[in-house]
Amino acid sequence: MENKTLQERPKKNNSNLKQRLLSAVILGPLLIFLVKGGNWTFLLLILGISARSAWEWCHICTKAGYKPNCLLSVILATGLVSCIHWIGPQVIYVYTVAATVLLFSFSLCRGTKNYLSNAVLGIGTMMYAGLLGSSPLALIKHVGELNNSYNLIIALFFCIWLTDSFAYFCGRKWGNKKLAPTISPNKTIVGLLGGMIGSIIPFGFYPYLPEFAPLVLFGMFIMVGLGGQIGDLVESAIKRDMGNIKDAPPLIPGHGGMLDRFDSYFFAFPIAFVYLKIIALLGF
Repeated sequence: MENKTLQERPKKNNSNLKQRLLSAVILGPLLIFLVKGGNWTFLLLILGISARSAWEWCHICTKAGYKPNCLLSVILATGLVSCIHWIGPQVIYVYTVAATVLLFSFSLCRGTKNYLSNAVLGIGTMMYAGLLGSSPLALIKHVGELNNSYNLIIALFFCIWLTDSFAYFCGRKWGNKKLAPTISPNKTIVGLLGGMIGSIIPFGFYPYLPEFAPLVLFGMFIMVGLGGQIGDLVESAIKRDMGNIKDAPPLIPGHGGMLDRFDSYFFAFPIAFVYLKIIALLGF
């Protein structure tokens, strides 16, 4: 029986890998098309990621016994994305204050049991899926639509994908020492280092991003690669805290839910935005 189980594991892993590769082949070009499609298609992409991720966050919390206001959280998350797109990052303070008051107020309808947790989880949903999730739009506004900004978004997506792929394959092939066994048992130090190597490959996009100095681009890809892997660990920690959930509700074959596929996205793009803001302030 034990030998049979051991034989079945490699088959399951190979099947999962095939699903991951097939999904990447189909979804990768679609995502690039939506980014390069311009203003409207790009906004729809970010809204879709934000809305689905907000719903998955609430679903995970509900399964753990909490009662966040799912509908209001999703509406506020996507509303924040829309405001940042149409108005700009300067709207964030006013919007988040109003949204926080709404979430605390509507959480009263769910009673006093876990009241604070329910309200704060709703705020967390909005901030994670809405604020962090809208960072690509903030990047577009910072760089300017006419200055190869969509090329930058594609380069960052490639940085995330290559970091994830190199971390996965290097960790699987050579990884022994665990990186964070209590958070994500499969993550290894070799995988982390492999991911960092993968993160600098998109430096090849340099000819398509003439607005940026080579050293600035190189530093950004390093920061994004590291941030993406931290984002992966954060999502794993959230799922463990909410009852050792392995995957978010399935959406993408071989990848689980939107949160499983875009966990790096929610840290990589905000870090890229903050990095470029700091670079601009320093005059580089």
